Formats: sequence, structure tokens, C-alpha cells
Amino acid sequence: MGSYKKKMSDKYFDILAYTTENEILSRLEYIGNQSLTPTGHGFETFGAIPIRESAEKSTSTYTDKNKEKPALGLIDVVLAANRNYNKVVEPNLKRIEANYEELRTFQELSEILETKTQQEFYSFWGHKDEKKYKTLKDLLTKTKTLRDLYPTAKDDYDLMNQWGQKADLFDYKHDVIGSIPNIAVATFQHLRMVFGVDTIKPDQRVKEVLDYEFGLSKLPDEKAIKAVEKIASIAKMKVIAIDQILVQYGSSYYNQSANKVTTKQIVRNLKELGVDNETISKATYLTLGQIERLK
Repeated sequence: MGSYKKKMSDKYFDILAYTTENEILSRLEYIGNQSLTPTGHGFETFGAIPIRESAEKSTSTYTDKNKEKPALGLIDVVLAANRNYNKVVEPNLKRIEANYEELRTFQELSEILETKTQQEFYSFWGHKDEKKYKTLKDLLTKTKTLRDLYPTAKDDYDLMNQWGQKADLFDYKHDVIGSIPNIAVATFQHLRMVFGVDTIKPDQRVKEVLDYEFGLSKLPDEKAIKAVEKIASIAKMKVIAIDQILVQYGSSYYNQSANKVTTKQIVRNLKELGVDNETISKATYLTLGQIERLK
């Protein structure tokens, strides 16, 4: 019963219990106006442009590659779990695509898994991790189950899209894909995003921005998802677009030694030094309400 109550609480979490629509829009505008930095997702592609602009560009093409080559979408998601995307995932995806230009379908990826030893496959995808290796194999096996559940799917992308549209986040452990060992909420959500569902992956960067910029500390995955969905609704934007803004901002400004001191920490230091809230607001662009909530 306790677990059920927690799930229901997460499902109906509302960010407006902690802040206001005006504060959300103000903070979102500030974040979106900042430029990508070299550590930010998308910098290599777009350069130092405003994050709102880069997020719009990345959102518009987010699923293009996966529609053409769904096998790469699976590799992308499995490799990305708990890894630095710029350093670990993106270079390997580019290398695989260059060396295996014809790799497109789940069946073709299954054949590579079947014909290569485990060590050979590690070289293929550039990662030596037995858990991830098994997760990919389990995913490919489960896609065969999905074909029975969604017989109208015209290709691999459509199969995963149909699954993702019907998948229940709040009961994901009983889902065909969610029940796979080592697939937690973030990977479950990432799969849904990669295959066309308008949702969010509650990764470290997203949670950091929700904490430091919106005053939502230590949110569990499900509540982080509901918070971003509400921000998207208030801003009248796609959920995935908000996800991209938060990820790109977080990876740009919370992912390098020069930016280890966060806005939240600076505000706390200034308050301890006796600086008044209005002055802090002018210096940090935080609203008075956000500053007052920081303890």
C-alpha cells in the first residue's frame, strides 16, 4: 500500500505548489537566453547560440535518425545510461554509423550480436560493460514480444512508437520493456523519447536545473517528469523541448569546474553576508519568491 500511495503522489505532483507561473516563465526565459558552452549537449552541432534556439533545432530533428535507423536508437539509449553523452555516446554512435552504413533494423543489430563474441561486440560499440551488453540483448528479445502486441506496426520505429505511446510510466515495472533488469525510469523514458513520444528523461542535468533554478530539491524521477510536463504546459511548448532546454543548460553550466558554484550556492552565500533579497534578485535574475525559498 505504501508503494502505491507513493506512485499516486508522484503522479499528481504539481510544481505550482512550490512556485508560480510567472516565476516559471521568468526563469525559463533566463535559461533559454543563455548560450551553449563547449560542454553543452548540442554545442558541437550548433555552436554558442542561445539555448532556446538550440533546443528548438534539436527538438525538430530529435527522432529523424531513429526513424531511418532504429537500431542506432537502441544503441544510443543503452549506451547513454549513466554515461557522459558527449564523451562516451556520441563519438561511438558516429563511428558505428560510419563503419556500418547499412545498419538500420533491429534484425540487423541482432545478427551482429549473434555473429560476434561478447568481446568483439564490446569493440563494435566501444563500451565494455556486461550489464549494458545484456540489456541490449534483452531489449532486442522483447521487441519480438512487442510485435505480437502491436501487429499493425509497419517498421521497427513504428513498433517502438506504438509501445511508447501506450506505456504507463507509473506501472513501468510491469511493462514488457520496463520489466527488463537494469531498465529504470530514466532509460524507460529515454526509449520513449527516442521513438517519438513527447516526454522527458529525468536525468542528472534535468534534476539539477529543477533544483538550482526552480527550487525543486531532490525530486524522485516521477515527480521530476510531472514538473517538466507542467512547465511545458505553462510555457505552451512540447515537453521534449523543455527537456532539451534543461539538459543543454545543465550540461553547459553545471558540467565544468568553472561553474561548480551554483546560483543556489551563491544566493545562500549572499544571504549569509546580509545582502538584501532585492539586490540578490537583480544580480542573479531570480525572483524574490525563489530567493525567499532558498534556505
